[in-house]
Amino acid sequence: MTAMTPARKRLAGLLLVLLAVAAFSFWPRGGGEGEARPSSRPGRRGASDLSADAVPRLALNQGRGELSAKVERNIFAFYVRPTPVPPTPPPVPTPLPAPCTPLFVGPCLPPPPPRPTPIVVPAIPYRAVGIFGPRERPIVAFEDGARLINAREGDVLDGRFVLRKVNRESVDFGFVGLPPDVSRRVPVLPPDFAR
Repeated sequence: MTAMTPARKRLAGLLLVLLAVAAFSFWPRGGGEGEARPSSRPGRRGASDLSADAVPRLALNQGRGELSAKVERNIFAFYVRPTPVPPTPPPVPTPLPAPCTPLFVGPCLPPPPPRPTPIVVPAIPYRAVGIFGPRERPIVAFEDGARLINAREGDVLDGRFVLRKVNRESVDFGFVGLPPDVSRRVPVLPPDFAR
């Protein structure tokens, strides 16, 4: 058998002391079997120590007694709500002064730049009915109601429309007083549709 270490000896001694205390506290006391065992807690009686005469009786023949406060609610009447107090309106905020007025505090901002107005391109009143002449400088025939107009690239028609470019099957018009990139294309009708 191996020798016990000092820590194991202390642990064994504590275990023996604990067993002795437990055996002493749980060992039955008293003489014979007929004697009642006293309660482990002093000052507290067991259920067998009380008799029926020791329990106080309830006084059922007496009234409820007087209430100290007045009963305000009648359970047989409808509940009437008190009139509500109207809420106080919120305070009206003071309007802020407009910019650049005498009461305004701060720098005046410059006015916003004006918005560019959109360019409305007028409708072209002419119908291109044919192209003829030399390829280097073709001539386009236009019809305006009963009138027939012949024009080349760069010509101004009726003081409003500029013939910018002649294509194979269409003509590009510009407008007097508008930027050169604003244009409108008119198709050249074949001879069958021109009539």
